Amino acid sequence: MIDVTALRALIAVRDHGTVAGAAQALGFTPSAVSQQVKRLERQSRAAMLERVGRRVVLTERGRLLADRGGSLLAELEQVGNLALGDDAPLTGVLRVAAFSTACRGLVAPLLRRLAESAPGLEVRVHEIDPRECLTMVERGGADLGIVHDWSSVPLAVSPSLRHVPLLVDAADVVLPADHPLASRDQVAAADLVHERWVSTHTGSICHDWLLQMHASHGTHPDVRCQDASFGTHVAMVEQGVAVALLPRLGREHLPPSVRAVPVVDPTSERTVAAVWRRASDENPARRHVQAELERVVTDQAAA
Repeated sequence: MIDVTALRALIAVRDHGTVAGAAQALGFTPSAVSQQVKRLERQSRAAMLERVGRRVVLTERGRLLADRGGSLLAELEQVGNLALGDDAPLTGVLRVAAFSTACRGLVAPLLRRLAESAPGLEVRVHEIDPRECLTMVERGGADLGIVHDWSSVPLAVSPSLRHVPLLVDAADVVLPADHPLASRDQVAAADLVHERWVSTHTGSICHDWLLQMHASHGTHPDVRCQDASFGTHVAMVEQGVAVALLPRLGREHLPPSVRAVPVVDPTSERTVAAVWRRASDENPARRHVQAELERVVTDQAAA
């Protein structure tokens, strides 16, 4: 009988190109992933991986096994969910992957609710960029993902995933309180093209949106600092060395020395959504967590 966990590890190595990348996606150690692949090799008496430069690729036998195994894992998940039934107690581990501000603004209150409504369920949270989150959920590294995309920087969602919008989150430009634009009710993007920026890292969705916002006015942003922490962005603004574009979801309290002003033309908005594998549609734990997440969103909108 083929080892399902080992098969999942092989598929993750195929998708991420390295054992380390597969381990991060699955929440395992690289050593554990290597041992699982070796287990498959012993069972099949054939090599599954071969090294090409610094990356590893699947052998022909490994590629065929991973391709066919993906469909098998989806069917096994569906069968397992049906076997649980709606009346089964909510126990075990459910893995949630989300971007940083969603972890603060949505997942934190979600965990509080789940501690009361499903105390037997162990929820593990992994902070990750939305694009990587999609891959993690699709390949079984997480059971539920929270992602976001901007209007002109959409996510490429696999047909194997459900994608359900939760809310629309706006982003404001954060300026020093004595900045000439800080007293306005709103700021046009064209008024910001000559500013110095602090931004998230190149390749992140938020950074791509900043590029798109400037491109709509035929310019390129002058990014002086890149940092994944929005707290660092606020510190840079507070010192008067840069301005920043900060989403409202999960935003920390701003010091009185800075001002957040809405941006228009284009309006800086992103859609926050939940994603999960279609194969887990009937998973009682996933359905419960999804319902509680939607209640968190409803409560925050009412507040």
